[in-house]
Amino acid sequence: MTARHRRGGAAGVARLRLGLVAAVLFAAACMRSGATSPPAPRLRVVVPVASPPYAFDDGGQMVGLEIDFAAELAAALGRRLVVRGAEFGDVIAAIMNGEADLAMAGLTVTRAREAQMAFAEPYLRSGLLALVRREDAGQYPTPESVVRRGHAIGVVRGTTGERAVNERVQSSEVMAYPTAMAAIDELRTRRIDAFVHDAPVAIWFASRDEANIAPILRLLGDEPLAWGMRLGDDALRTQVNAVLARWRSDGTRDRILARWLPYWQRLEAAERRS
Repeated sequence: MTARHRRGGAAGVARLRLGLVAAVLFAAACMRSGATSPPAPRLRVVVPVASPPYAFDDGGQMVGLEIDFAAELAAALGRRLVVRGAEFGDVIAAIMNGEADLAMAGLTVTRAREAQMAFAEPYLRSGLLALVRREDAGQYPTPESVVRRGHAIGVVRGTTGERAVNERVQSSEVMAYPTAMAAIDELRTRRIDAFVHDAPVAIWFASRDEANIAPILRLLGDEPLAWGMRLGDDALRTQVNAVLARWRSDGTRDRILARWLPYWQRLEAAERRS
């Protein structure tokens, strides 16, 4: 073998070795970039169907306050979001049966519910809110004046609003309706003089008919809203609470609330002054 052939063979071996090294480095880079990594774990969220502003269908797409929160939360946790809808009465069962990881449904934290599921820190300090016709708003300086005046008040049947109004009324007539929309229609047509319901729902309806409906921007009662998860899922609860704490400081929570509940910042400011 000539010196030239020996040099050529050595060069070929060197090129082969360099190629193998490059292949190994490329494979390692792919693994680091996630090209061959397993998919992100799912975050299974159950939301109520047909429950504006929390979650509802808009042209074949689920939208709403809790849908936006769910998307932001999944991204913050590095998990793949899977949303399923359920009737409100079935939301808690979906958590207890292991069909979902998180219930994001405008849930009020109550002792009865805390016996069935764990809750993250409240994302909203809510309560009941009264809606009246805009032309009559000056007659009601406080929400208490709404329930004490002696007129017709609408509520949604079977809700905390119905129970609270019945406990507070003195001479008013309480009329129960199957849905918030039915009560709002009766307010517009003067069959009732006020409507009392969960503050986020009331604000959402008022913001869509500001010419005719006005909220009395003070809360009746204190009803913290929070997301629920399985009892004992401490890891998820810790992660969600950490994200919520960050959202309160960086404005994420307020940004999402402002999209769906335009009056909410004014309401919170009024509550702080009281």
